[in-house]
Amino acid sequence: MNNTNWTIEQTVELFELCDNAKSEGNSLAVAFKQMAAKTGRSVNSVRNYYYGQAKTFELVPEVAERLGIRTATVERERFVAFTPDEVRALIEYVLRAGGMGKSVRRAIFELSDGDAKTALRYQNKYRSVLKSHRELVERIMNDLASRGVAYRDPYKKSGADNFARLTEYLAALDEKRVGKFLSLIEKLT
Repeated sequence: MNNTNWTIEQTVELFELCDNAKSEGNSLAVAFKQMAAKTGRSVNSVRNYYYGQAKTFELVPEVAERLGIRTATVERERFVAFTPDEVRALIEYVLRAGGMGKSVRRAIFELSDGDAKTALRYQNKYRSVLKSHRELVERIMNDLASRGVAYRDPYKKSGADNFARLTEYLAALDEKRVGKFLSLIEKLT
């Protein structure tokens, strides 16, 4: 089946499923899953198509009317953009948490106080900034390094390279702290 082209019948059925889900008090996700299973599309693809069509139908209701589609008011949460300060704070928090050995997921979970919706919002923003605004992330890393704050470089391969992480950590310490760290290591060996 061609997953990119929607027929009029499929569009009508999708909106009927969504209308039924809403009237039964269910999430639209239920309808999206049903349609995804029926058409072989991903749930995300179905959801994106629905919202795209719903927007079209809101702008040009005659189209929906001609197709016999009864459109429910699409309820969307108001989009709240991040301020530049919020973006910087998010990136810095996650980088610093990484410098303490925490995963990105753990850092975001803590920052969001365990709220799943907020965590998803933070995670999406974090990934977007890493991908599209490398220069900002590098400025933040340079700032952290200049202040002697340990951080994890998200552009370096992660995993088993603990030696590189230890070297980065030691490089961020002042002479007094390095001496204390080496004294501690000597006692352990």
